[in-house]
Amino acid sequence: MSTVVGLLPGCPAGLPGSPVADEAAALEIGCGLVMGLHECRLSLWVPGGKETPLSVDFSHGKQGYRLDPDRVRHERLIKALGKPRDDRYRVVDATAGLGRDAALIAQAGFEVVLIERSPLIHALLADGLARAPAVLAERMWLLPCQDSRDLHEHDLHAVYLDPMFPSREKSAAVKKDLLWLQWINDYPPAEEEQAMLDWARAQSPHRIVVKRPAKAPNLAGQMPGFSQKGKAVRFDVYPLG
Repeated sequence: MSTVVGLLPGCPAGLPGSPVADEAAALEIGCGLVMGLHECRLSLWVPGGKETPLSVDFSHGKQGYRLDPDRVRHERLIKALGKPRDDRYRVVDATAGLGRDAALIAQAGFEVVLIERSPLIHALLADGLARAPAVLAERMWLLPCQDSRDLHEHDLHAVYLDPMFPSREKSAAVKKDLLWLQWINDYPPAEEEQAMLDWARAQSPHRIVVKRPAKAPNLAGQMPGFSQKGKAVRFDVYPLG
């Protein structure tokens, strides 16, 4: 079951959660997380906790470092995507999350269509894109909150999938942002994995790229053509044409 989120003043209208006046009120009704404005950014955090609030920021910190133009081409994700062919520069990120991988893809020169079905995560991403550098913002298009399978695209270079994966029992090893996102957005059940791949294939891209934990099974049990492997994650590539 998803965690109840307390919505502080300043949140966009229409989000799922419980409106609260402050963190104390959120704690009183048992909210595991709150969403509100922190340092002029829409953010998510544990009420009364000491953790740094989570927001989307494409210009600073680790994300800003990863987006250095000289570094991007060395990212395994970009190697997995390969070079555009037939003047196809568009990639659909069907599970956009906080947009971190989409930003890498855009910085590498692709046009990226972002889809995110969780209203709360979509709101964080929309806020971050509103503050993104122009060079990224002009290459990234966030669609209204929806399920990716409602979209039908053509002339794509790739479809990128990063389905959420159950965390292990050793929660201390799970990154804060991943853990909080899992609290508010359940990972897809096994029966949905095949549907995700079927939908991606129906878009007729040159390839599908799937992000997985390094030791996780293949999505829907389907063997990829090849993989770009790292210590923590790998990128499985399904060439289609």
